[in-house]
Amino acid sequence: MAHTTHSIREIVDAAVSHTWSIPEFQRGFVWKATQVRDLAESLWLDYPIGTLLVWNSNGQAQEKSAADAQSPTLWVVDGQQRATALAILFGRKPYWWPSSEEWDKKLRSYDIRFDIDTREGPYFVTASAAIRNVKEPRYIPLRDLLVLDTNKEEDQQRLQDLAKSVKQADLCHGMDAMEVYTRLDRVRKVRDKTVVTISIDQDLEDVVEIFSRLNGRGTRVTEADIYLGVVAARTPGWVKSTFLPFRDKLAEVGIDASPNLVFRSLTAVGEKKVRFKQISEDFWDSVKVQPAWSRTQDAWRHVIKHFREVGILSTSLLPTENALVPLIALLDKYPQADFEQVLYWFLQASRFARYSGSVTTRLDEDLRDIDESTDIHDALRRLLKRFPTHQALTAEDFLKDYGDGRFGRLILYLQVYERGARDWDEKALRLGFDGIQLLDDFKPQWHHIFPKKYLQGQANVPADSIDALANIAVIGPSINIRISAQQPMDYVARYAISGDRLREQYIDEDVAGVGPERYIDWLNARAETLAAASNTYLAGLKGDL
Repeated sequence: MAHTTHSIREIVDAAVSHTWSIPEFQRGFVWKATQVRDLAESLWLDYPIGTLLVWNSNGQAQEKSAADAQSPTLWVVDGQQRATALAILFGRKPYWWPSSEEWDKKLRSYDIRFDIDTREGPYFVTASAAIRNVKEPRYIPLRDLLVLDTNKEEDQQRLQDLAKSVKQADLCHGMDAMEVYTRLDRVRKVRDKTVVTISIDQDLEDVVEIFSRLNGRGTRVTEADIYLGVVAARTPGWVKSTFLPFRDKLAEVGIDASPNLVFRSLTAVGEKKVRFKQISEDFWDSVKVQPAWSRTQDAWRHVIKHFREVGILSTSLLPTENALVPLIALLDKYPQADFEQVLYWFLQASRFARYSGSVTTRLDEDLRDIDESTDIHDALRRLLKRFPTHQALTAEDFLKDYGDGRFGRLILYLQVYERGARDWDEKALRLGFDGIQLLDDFKPQWHHIFPKKYLQGQANVPADSIDALANIAVIGPSINIRISAQQPMDYVARYAISGDRLREQYIDEDVAGVGPERYIDWLNARAETLAAASNTYLAGLKGDL
């Protein structure tokens, strides 16, 4: 580890000239315009802005953008936000910025100006339309002051001319042109302020850990970020040309898959493990990773196909995305499996929260069971042995808060979807459909059958019963908004919700006549109905397991 100093202009030059770059695991620029403004003021006031951490990668990392022949080995690991903000202040595009068009937009919205006329802070402002329309040279774009002419005499003359124009506009009362020049020159000298730079040369994983600890109060680097860095280094271009486009395709069909999930599914298929440090180094070489990636994509397509058949059109329905990892491994090994039995295991794993919280050990255990299994039945029985599946669902399960019971919401949705339940608006289309066309990314709404505002404050209605799952119906987004807080007898008649459509949701057609004094009895009865129906549904999926 070595320490050195760089001037602000040297930092900007390094970013613009591609002497420094950003490794793949870095985040994009997220600072607000006010943060860029405050950085400028800190420099002007001679306040410290922290150190920069630069990594001498020796070619270990793939950069975010690469379109020239340079291959920098110096990477800004901690300080990307500050380095990019400095480039914005100078009006110079850093090499890692995606495009000139996006950069021009950013400059327009991050137009930081120096208020030459003010005697007390704030000295720097983010230009609004009103500020831009001021004709006098009061609010001076910072990039006009920081731009460096190669000819020092011309640089000085430009500042002198600006100071004269300020005085000619009758600004800076009590100051002559030379005092105005001195004030402007103080801003310009920000270019020569120095920042301490720490240079390290550790391996990639150590650098990521350093980055995570330095940014512990912000967004931490995840395992997926490590994967991105390693894979991008071992298989140049693969992350940009293959991995990220596949994630976009998943999103188009309602699968909001995090990078961590997709990478875990890849290692689950290729290595039967999810812990990054246990993955063999040569797995990331193109010879091994490409075939595993092809199989992973095929398994994802099987999952999407089967999910759509049962009505899961969005991952927002799933209690946890972690359960998708062993599901992908199962359908990779047994692509012709009876999905009803696979779904039975998937639902039981969700019911008993197998993959909630920190789950790498559990995932590795289940991946090992899948790998060692002789057929799909053997695999599912190995996976199911960990759950007391003999325990039937009870009414109590459906009296829990629907916000806490993601498994309950899922099994309720699957049942009403299987029954062909129709929406409650005037079109009465089947949930998840637009006419005969299946909707991509359909997100069901959880509607209070007895609206919250109707029940709140009723003497016979305990507050903790209002959000019970048994008081929830699955409907589309438009009608959910319009029903609002209307009494049941009002909205059932108003939207002509037939008895058939109510029964599709396990609701008695006389619900409109139930008053608040009978709500608890009604709620308990529907909870019993949902529990019995759910047990029947699960038994139908289980088959001969």
